[in-house]
Amino acid sequence: NPFGSMRPEDEVYPSGMALSLSKIVDVATFGAEWRQYVPFGLAGDGGPLSYRLGDVVEETFTPLLRYDEYLRQTEGNAAAAPTLGSMYDFAFKTTSTVLGELTCPTSAAVLVVLVLLFRLIKSVLLPWFSSIGRRAGRVSHGLEWEKKNEVRIVKFGEYVFRLLYHSSVSIYGVLYFWDKPWWDPSRGGTKTLFFGHPNEQPIDPGMTWYYLVQSAYNIEAIIELLRLSFDVRLQSPIGATKEGKTCIQSPVCIGWSKTCRGDFREMFVHHIVTNLLIIGSSHWRFTRIGSMVFLVHDISDVPVDLSKLANFVKWKTATIVCFVSMVLVWLVTRLIILPFVIYRAVLWESYILVSVGGLDPIYYYAYRPFFFGLIGIIILLHLVWFTMFIRMGWLLVSKGEAHDLSEHKKGEEQLKKQQ
Repeated sequence: NPFGSMRPEDEVYPSGMALSLSKIVDVATFGAEWRQYVPFGLAGDGGPLSYRLGDVVEETFTPLLRYDEYLRQTEGNAAAAPTLGSMYDFAFKTTSTVLGELTCPTSAAVLVVLVLLFRLIKSVLLPWFSSIGRRAGRVSHGLEWEKKNEVRIVKFGEYVFRLLYHSSVSIYGVLYFWDKPWWDPSRGGTKTLFFGHPNEQPIDPGMTWYYLVQSAYNIEAIIELLRLSFDVRLQSPIGATKEGKTCIQSPVCIGWSKTCRGDFREMFVHHIVTNLLIIGSSHWRFTRIGSMVFLVHDISDVPVDLSKLANFVKWKTATIVCFVSMVLVWLVTRLIILPFVIYRAVLWESYILVSVGGLDPIYYYAYRPFFFGLIGIIILLHLVWFTMFIRMGWLLVSKGEAHDLSEHKKGEEQLKKQQ
């Protein structure tokens, strides 16, 4: 039972939530002694908060290959001068390197570079993409529409970029993971996500860079979400009240932007949870599971982007076709495959790590709430968005109006007025 505290053979341990809480407090306090201050004997000998968990990665995982170790293996000398050729071979031709774990300093540095590269590429491409939307809107609706829809034009450029990205990584993902056993029930299916984990599951360069690029995109996405959602401006620290009296005010004024999404809170939570899952799955080497989650999201995002682009320029027929496609693909990928294939495997088959893989049960019970909870939150958010899609579809059918509630901050009020 994934929701129970322990299996009979593991009842010597406290509940998984207690183990997780102990580990979180240990990390947050940098190993300082805190248990002596916990009342009611909760952290005393045998108490639920008494366990001091080590680092499962250091204790049970085979270390990933560092660049200096790679030079020692290939050049016979770890102090050999780095060359572009050796760096390329290490990054793109070598299996199970430190680049496959995002919490390592080397991969973290590469991740920062990739995020900056995404920002640079978007700064060049987005104005050009927006100009395409401007021309399309002008041709379809005239100059007056262009003047009144600057926000739509800006968002059009963002979604063209999203469409290109999601299409590219979806194609790569389908081609790269096509013959992987975890997608094929006849070859073991999702159970192969856990057999041999972690030391008998090499991280191929294709998986390494798939994770690095996806992580960089998701980190950049939350930066862009904040940029589009808030206006930040400087002001004098000396202000005036409505009555004309002098007052002290913050030198920084933060307010909602006109380009803020209507589902900002849901999207912000989704990005936070997604990035936590990416980093956690990379650190604990559950990249196979992570790749499945990535793929179902990317495939379903393609019709989402197409639908938004069609609606931004108010192409009604294209909007209807893309909207129907979006709902169907979203239903199959995010509300069937994700919860009933991937999440089911995480809930019910992950005990293979203990029963077959030999993982100490204390680590299994301590870390499973992290993955159970975060993936569960993502599925709940998908349900929230799907209900929003249904409301948008009903508005489209009953009133013949395409209204994107996920984009307009006051979409709820606008919907009520139209009703």
